[in-house]
Amino acid sequence: MFSSFPVVSVANLAESYDYIIVAGGGTAGCVLANRLSEDERASVLLVERGGIQDGWISRIPLLSSHFASDGSRTRIWKSTPQTNANGRVFELAGGKSLGGSSRINAMLYTRGIPAEYNSWSQAGRDGWSYNDIQPYFVKSETDLDQDPRNASDFHGTTGCEWQNRSYQQSVWGHTEPIIKASEAMGVPYVDDLNSPLHPSHGCAKMHFTIDRHGYRSSTFSAFLPKQLAQERSKNLHVCVHAVVCKIDIETTDGEHCRRARGVHVRSAKGRMARRLVHARKEVILASGPISSPHVLMLSGIGPASHLREHGIAVVKDLPGVGSHLQDHLGVAVQYRVPLRDSVIQLQLRPWLILKELFLYILFGTGLLLAPVLELSIFLQSRLFDDKYHIVTPSKTDEDASLPHNIPDIEVMPIAWRDIAAAQADNDGGIGFLCIPLRPTSTGTVRLASSDPLDEPVVDLNYLSTEYDMDMFRKAIRFTRKLKDEIVARGYNMIDYLVPASDADADVDAFIRRVCQTSYHYSSTCRMAPEEDGTRSGGVLDDRLRVHGVRGLRVADSSAFPHILSTHLAAATVALAEKCADMIKEDNAEAPGNAIDVAEKKS
Repeated sequence: MFSSFPVVSVANLAESYDYIIVAGGGTAGCVLANRLSEDERASVLLVERGGIQDGWISRIPLLSSHFASDGSRTRIWKSTPQTNANGRVFELAGGKSLGGSSRINAMLYTRGIPAEYNSWSQAGRDGWSYNDIQPYFVKSETDLDQDPRNASDFHGTTGCEWQNRSYQQSVWGHTEPIIKASEAMGVPYVDDLNSPLHPSHGCAKMHFTIDRHGYRSSTFSAFLPKQLAQERSKNLHVCVHAVVCKIDIETTDGEHCRRARGVHVRSAKGRMARRLVHARKEVILASGPISSPHVLMLSGIGPASHLREHGIAVVKDLPGVGSHLQDHLGVAVQYRVPLRDSVIQLQLRPWLILKELFLYILFGTGLLLAPVLELSIFLQSRLFDDKYHIVTPSKTDEDASLPHNIPDIEVMPIAWRDIAAAQADNDGGIGFLCIPLRPTSTGTVRLASSDPLDEPVVDLNYLSTEYDMDMFRKAIRFTRKLKDEIVARGYNMIDYLVPASDADADVDAFIRRVCQTSYHYSSTCRMAPEEDGTRSGGVLDDRLRVHGVRGLRVADSSAFPHILSTHLAAATVALAEKCADMIKEDNAEAPGNAIDVAEKKS
């Protein structure tokens, strides 16, 4: 007999839980719900602004992505006009269902090199070196490429929830020429991008969060499948279509003791009044880098002057909340290629969809596995010579554990083109998406009003530093040289959307005209001392606790001290895993309490 996913309405929530997780479209929420509810004595509430939306299409890799779906699992924010990008307004996308952005993203599983986390440790983030965090990558992961009988100890291979794999055979005709051209430019090929042993830069085969059955492996399907939710329904409540209006914070002894005591929650549908649900131990925000600071500010935690502007009583003056917003801005340099080497063929030749559907259903192969990107190229710009070839003076420059070797440019060959242009030319396209990985431009998330249903004001402040512009120029010029190397090896590529010339003025105009978000928002509630020498300061301590407020943590990409030089999903899940362990450690003395069904509010 069919049974639905178990959910509890706002009206039927218990009066209190040990832990309340505010997911709100974040990737980490399902991970935390799984780990904190493992102890059946602990009562856990997961609050999600969106729904469940677990239809068949939502599991097909290509058709479930933000770009190919109906948008029902996507939440859109509009940025403020970006002064340095010709005044353009950018559409920012996040998740709007259980599993958050892992339900709609490109499914890329990249950890980043060890130096990423070693740089955190060197900056004083105790417990966040690569050796500290590697066990949490392994804890979640089943790497389907690994032979369990002969696997490395830095990969999970069996029994772990989150599955990933690469494409064993190349899908596109340009993949091998890109590898060869990169090698000719001094960029080594890396077979296992998530190994801590590979060089600090390279052309790498990508891994994707796709399970052994060919389905998208989101944090929802991996960590909170229906069967698990049903088995734990006595101590794990999942409340969907619910908005957390603010965190209830009790202040005693003047301002010296503040503690999160629960959340004010209301239904996202209809006009039901809000109600207070108590947290006996902790409230954990995992709503993502736009929504988590939004909830904090609505709760009176944030820049004091800004909160007062909106009539919100200041509970804790914390200027870092909503500050230091970072994103990986990208610029696609585009070329025409044969139609067979671009996903756009599915739109120009609709009958191919039937063939691909057949291949997917019967054999788990084909374009519906979403191989829009097979490779990516990670570079250290300081190693460029005058021809944009990589030159490594010594082996030290390839050491992936050293922070000064963190890549600062990524070039992503994406097998896609605008459909109107493809129809006109009857060919396909490839865009080399150039991304400065360590931008110095920082923006803000701020309140539009004190109404929790009003969207926040998001200013990315893109391209506000000369450093970022310079990184873009270098990335684009490397890409133009790479294209020449590819053509020299016999693969035909024709300029389509490129700078008018190599002069700085033309390259800069191109950057400002075509730049686009890569949806990698981070660092708006970052781990750093409350006063760290910057204008805003940090928001979280090294155990992800909000400065000055007990019983309140943040566990999503907003907690990163700075944006990573890689894609963010894998690190977000590892951070959530580590956060769950820290919560258990900090609450070890207090025994858990199962949900008392008699406690429910009628």
